[in-house]
Amino acid sequence: MPTKNSKDPVNLTTVDIKETGHHARSPSFPGHSPNEIGPGTFSATGATAPTTTSISSSLLVPASTTSSEVAMSFGLKSSHVSIWKKGLWIAFTMGIFLLPYIVLKACFHIQVSAGAWQTSVTYGMLMALDFMAVISFSALNRRKVNNRVKKRDPHWVGVSTGILAVGYREDPVLLEGCLKSLKAVRYQRNQRVMLVVDGNEAQDEYMAQIFIKVFEDQGAAIFRPDFLTMDRQASDRDRQDLVRQVSYHPGPVCVMQPHRGKRSAMYTGFAVLLQQGIESVVVTDSDTYLDPHVCRELAFALAESPIVGAATGDVRIYNTGTWVSFLSSLRYWFAFNLERGAQSYHSVVNCVSGPLGIYRMSIVSEVMDSWVRQSFLGVLCTYGDDRHLTNLVLREGFKVKFSHYAICHTDTPIRFIAWVTQQTRWSKSFFREIPIQLGCIHLHSPWMTYALLYQLVYPMMMIYNLVNCIYFGTGSQISWWLVSIVFVGMLKTAYAVRVTGDKKFFFTTVYGFLYMLGYVPAKIFAALTLYDNSWGTSARLIRNFTQLQNYIAPVTWGSILFFGVFHNPSRYTQHAPLAEGQSPPIFSDAFVIYSLCFFGLAYLVAFFWFFVRTGILTRNFKRDYTYEELYESTESYVNVDGGRRKVARFEV
Repeated sequence: MPTKNSKDPVNLTTVDIKETGHHARSPSFPGHSPNEIGPGTFSATGATAPTTTSISSSLLVPASTTSSEVAMSFGLKSSHVSIWKKGLWIAFTMGIFLLPYIVLKACFHIQVSAGAWQTSVTYGMLMALDFMAVISFSALNRRKVNNRVKKRDPHWVGVSTGILAVGYREDPVLLEGCLKSLKAVRYQRNQRVMLVVDGNEAQDEYMAQIFIKVFEDQGAAIFRPDFLTMDRQASDRDRQDLVRQVSYHPGPVCVMQPHRGKRSAMYTGFAVLLQQGIESVVVTDSDTYLDPHVCRELAFALAESPIVGAATGDVRIYNTGTWVSFLSSLRYWFAFNLERGAQSYHSVVNCVSGPLGIYRMSIVSEVMDSWVRQSFLGVLCTYGDDRHLTNLVLREGFKVKFSHYAICHTDTPIRFIAWVTQQTRWSKSFFREIPIQLGCIHLHSPWMTYALLYQLVYPMMMIYNLVNCIYFGTGSQISWWLVSIVFVGMLKTAYAVRVTGDKKFFFTTVYGFLYMLGYVPAKIFAALTLYDNSWGTSARLIRNFTQLQNYIAPVTWGSILFFGVFHNPSRYTQHAPLAEGQSPPIFSDAFVIYSLCFFGLAYLVAFFWFFVRTGILTRNFKRDYTYEELYESTESYVNVDGGRRKVARFEV
């Protein structure tokens, strides 16, 4: 058996993997179990003795090549943009933000002013109209999916699937829960369970051991190539041998490859599934727990039409133990069941979420090479793999769907700065993908154009309206602005409680504070630093969010709001300018804003007193759930649909 440090690119040693059993040891132990195959060696099912086969040593990119050298081989940069280009990009972005005002001022000599209270009311009405449109289409999509499921044959099977999970130095408890959920998946045509570890060093060994521990009774094997599939051409012999032997192995497989990023790991999985001839791939992350029926429901979404190329499901949060993660879990429900639900009615879901998605392999095979080498401003892209792959599917003319029957639970940041960093990364991905979406909107429903424009314009409208109110407005105008936001929040609360019956959605209005203080500055900072392709975070076991740049956006934005609110308090007690002959309002601005503050304070006190006092908040909502609590507890499942099948309690 080769040792972990053996890196012979010329010889391929095949090992009999009929041996089973797991040898427990510390993750840091350097040895291999009988099911592990070392670097430069792969498994050959059915071999009765070790054999040696000659392999061409010609490499497209040497195994020891650094990320910078690989990027240069593609004519790109690895991660750095020159200072003058960064400054130019920031100036360009700020010009885009200020362009509408500059044009209007130059053409019509307008002055910055707060205007009448109708400005805030109009803003609120636009929010309400958008929400009513979204809620209508999402309800239609939910009804459509429900009808299809009700008419489905109980023994229905669709396209063949393969589950692909990727991870990098994941928390051991989360990884084990993820692998247990993959093992528990129930779908007749699921032909592959595969984990690709984005790292093959000593610090990554524990992931392989957890994989063997979970799948030891199913003949699991671990493959340790010392090269990356994305660095080799399809005709390269090393690559062909790897994907062939991984695909031929009958049980679950884990591939531990050199660290390069999530896209590289997913690319390896795609290559293996293509070799195996599987029709679709279900992608997930190593911190995600899949529902046992998720493959069946995603395959059923693809079965709606041959032109449906991808689909996603309902992504939920299991670590709701802090206010940030708890409020994020509420936002997740609306993002998937409302926004993606409305997009699904028009077959234009703009992002198949990384924790849960399915793609037709026939489409993946066409776009995977350009997808893995995506660049922006000459720099290789690292994050945004899910949104870019979705847009490539849409660009090919295929439709993308959402099904609320396909469910998973995933992890979310529990600290504010970490959450802002995540939102910044996602916002960068959104901005970066705009040109691709603009290039294919003519192929799809007009709703795709509307959703794109709304996601782009709405945050900017809100920023303008808020800053305008704080610095140039009066108390009544700010009050009307707050009333508009609270009104829309109450509409969302009513709908969510009506659909789910879950009282936790009474906290929806509280999410507005998180949105205002975190999401808004993340959006601005993302646009200004779009040239930065760094992930913003690190591996879960070595997290460190002390980087100064992670604090720049929220601190700056908070300072702007604080200065505006407290620097000119006298403005909020002044009357708005009255037109000639106009009578003064019945209630002064001071009375309106003081009354609103008193009512809001009383509402929040009563609100939190009820939930905290009764223990509902701590007992049912704000807590962390383990995989066993979600899916293995005797209380985790309930009968639905007349007792035809059991689903996790959170699905109801």
